[in-house]
Amino acid sequence: MRLLVSRSGRILIKGVLFLLLIICTGAVNADCAEQIYYSIHVQSFKDLTNANRYVNGLKNKGKIVFWKKAEVQGKGYFFRVYLGKYKTKAEALEVWEKLKEEGAVSYRGVHEFQEAIRPEKADDHPKKTVSSGKDVVQTSVPGRGKDRFVDNRDGTITDKMTNLMWIKNGWRLDFVSASQWPDAVKKCQKFKHGGYTDWRLPTIEEWKSLLDTKKQCPALVEPNPFENMIVHMPYWSETEFIYGKKYTCIKTACPIHAYTVLLYFGNVNHQNKKKRAFILPVRSIN
Repeated sequence: MRLLVSRSGRILIKGVLFLLLIICTGAVNADCAEQIYYSIHVQSFKDLTNANRYVNGLKNKGKIVFWKKAEVQGKGYFFRVYLGKYKTKAEALEVWEKLKEEGAVSYRGVHEFQEAIRPEKADDHPKKTVSSGKDVVQTSVPGRGKDRFVDNRDGTITDKMTNLMWIKNGWRLDFVSASQWPDAVKKCQKFKHGGYTDWRLPTIEEWKSLLDTKKQCPALVEPNPFENMIVHMPYWSETEFIYGKKYTCIKTACPIHAYTVLLYFGNVNHQNKKKRAFILPVRSIN
């Protein structure tokens, strides 16, 4: 049967379709919004370990460090190490001047970057943990005052609110590369620093005590006492993840996931233990 539509009806349909196109286009643009920031290119290295040594030898260390792997024609791949993520070029140049004074940089390598900013979604926050069996809800935690953190001047930070001692440097030579979860657990167990041998991976609840999702890059509470924090790749927690009572798997391999945090937005996620993430050791203060 042939459907006949009047001229006015066709105009109405076209109008509705046009409005839907505008709405859909707006939604796509919202999901693909971009943020511009400026970072300082300090050096390029063939070996990531050498890059780490260089960054940790800088006097003016930033709270953020990241690298991008780039291919140089005829020379192979290099790790380009960047410091900081600044809202304006003027801010980046101010820090660059300090680095120049100490001989850390030789040319004006302030680069502009654009990153897509996606809105936070409910499924970014998984529900259950093995350790407590309770819901893990992502929250924004205030800094609770300037006196919350104590810099012990030995590479550690004491958090008086949680009675935890953290390693200050988010990218130490001991943990230069991202590791699989079982290796990360063992590395912390063998780690010795400040006269202590009881270092471990943080639980996801302990990580959450540092997060402030109202901030970005890094999404950490202020005053932020840490340095060289990785923001473009996740950090491990010791908290394992399970999908629920109905989920079945081989007992020797369960659970196969563990929780992680991504410090760019402060997202709590989980991933297979065979994947890699970075390590920030912590210990409880008795």
